[in-house]
Amino acid sequence: MNDGARGNGAPDPTAVVVILNPAARDGAVLRRIEPLRAAFAAHGLEAALITSDSEDHAGELAAEFAAQGAPVVVALGGDGMARSVAAGLLGTRTALGIIAGGRGNDLIGKLGIPKGIEAAVSVIAEGRDRVIDVLDLDGKVSLGNVCLGLDSAVQRHANAAKCVKGRWVYLYGIVRAILPPECIDLELTVDGERTAFRGYTAGFANSGRYGGGLRLSPTAALDDGLIDIVLLKDVALPRLAAELVAFSSGKHDRHPHIHFGRAREVHISTPEGADPIEIVADGDAVARTPATLRVRPASLTVRVPRARRLSAPSPRG
Repeated sequence: MNDGARGNGAPDPTAVVVILNPAARDGAVLRRIEPLRAAFAAHGLEAALITSDSEDHAGELAAEFAAQGAPVVVALGGDGMARSVAAGLLGTRTALGIIAGGRGNDLIGKLGIPKGIEAAVSVIAEGRDRVIDVLDLDGKVSLGNVCLGLDSAVQRHANAAKCVKGRWVYLYGIVRAILPPECIDLELTVDGERTAFRGYTAGFANSGRYGGGLRLSPTAALDDGLIDIVLLKDVALPRLAAELVAFSSGKHDRHPHIHFGRAREVHISTPEGADPIEIVADGDAVARTPATLRVRPASLTVRVPRARRLSAPSPRG
């Protein structure tokens, strides 16, 4: 489906590069192509559709177009596709544009980018560029959040659900994850200070939004140079559901079992002899412990609506 491209792989200079995975969501993203073409044409632009076959391939394509001087490269898909394309644009002047085509689409919610194709294309054509932070998990990029424990299980069950739609899929994932729940034991080194953690889930936020609109951290900002740390400690089973709902809706101050902090670097490992634990970034399993998570401040340019603030207000006290 590579179109609008010259023989050397470079897009026509009048075209906007759009990278997509045609197999994503069982091909559902393909239904957005013709409306997307029409929306770009309404702005006097051509969409150069470039297909990728893997996360790494999407990043490589984005890097090639950035090196050729493309002002914007667009990801058509969900948070995973945005992450993949962003990996190739880090440290360049090329902006990441996003057109929703996934299930959760949490990053665009944080950025204020609308889900509708025409409105999203208007942002790409007429919006402004803003520089944001990204999370780096041993070389794997995360734009939104990194999670372990019950959050990982929630994402796994949500991704496997076929009959549950919209944000309900994440509530379904929560129910499945806590039947039965499993504690995790971690050793966290937070900006050089080592601490042991036993609990149900550990989250590390850049955007703070996940699960189709849930809030891992209400104070997370995409441009503050910090990782928001949210830990749900060990709690008796009768209270677990209430604590988990509070954890995923950002009501941390009301629940003593939820610990909140900030850092620039976190090393995540398990105690000696324990099995590695799966790590999820932006809804996809990308690594296992041990791993080191760092923030890369002001490393990605994104195309956002005009007059949109990204920073969250500072917490009181």
